[in-house]
Amino acid sequence: MHSPRDIVTEPARALDGLADGSVVALGGPPVPGTLLDRLQRSGPRGLHLLCTRTALDSPLVQPLLRQGCVSRCTVAVPSPAEGDLRLAIPAEWLTVDEMTEGLRAGAAGVDDFYSPGEVHTAVRTPSRDQERDKPRHLRVGSVPFAHKASLHCDVALLYADEADLMGNLAMDGPYSGLFTAMAHAAARTIAECAHVRADGPLGRARTAVTADHVQAVVPAARRHRAHRWIGGRAPSPEAGS
Repeated sequence: MHSPRDIVTEPARALDGLADGSVVALGGPPVPGTLLDRLQRSGPRGLHLLCTRTALDSPLVQPLLRQGCVSRCTVAVPSPAEGDLRLAIPAEWLTVDEMTEGLRAGAAGVDDFYSPGEVHTAVRTPSRDQERDKPRHLRVGSVPFAHKASLHCDVALLYADEADLMGNLAMDGPYSGLFTAMAHAAARTIAECAHVRADGPLGRARTAVTADHVQAVVPAARRHRAHRWIGGRAPSPEAGS
């Protein structure tokens, strides 16, 4: 068993060194409010935000858009019908499955690949170098495949229900698979956590993100109550942020 390491830290130290123009994958709901508050007050500018529609609708995220911290968004929605976004900054949408697929490919170290389904957004369109000598479409038997770009991010900011002193994270909710993919694809993962346990590691079945993908854990200012997601929209105020 590994020895516990000094992974629990303050928000200022956890976000130190995040550069202007960084790609930030944001988990939620619940969104990591303590980390977002720090990002708003002293963080970099011109960020590219990858998040769910529910996280984008959060009152904790809107100040980042109004104050110019974010210059571009890529938003995951449950279905293509919910991809109509009207924002003051450039935005493009993916289904939750498409964003998860792109992040998993990025975590595997590939920049472009083929998979079923069309490419309908610039963030998944391969670059000219990636397109060289590669057709846009292939067919294997009766199944069509499209050439797609993977997704990468500089940092993932997540909210975890529980963490241990190793940095293993437990996350619940319908989008936990997407948030795990964010952690795996990010160069650095910072988790805001409702409860940091000091009495041993999380069990394997409870762990959604293992410690080798986590660089810092920040205690949450408040614990979010359990809530439901309805069609990917933000929950009611009574249900938590």
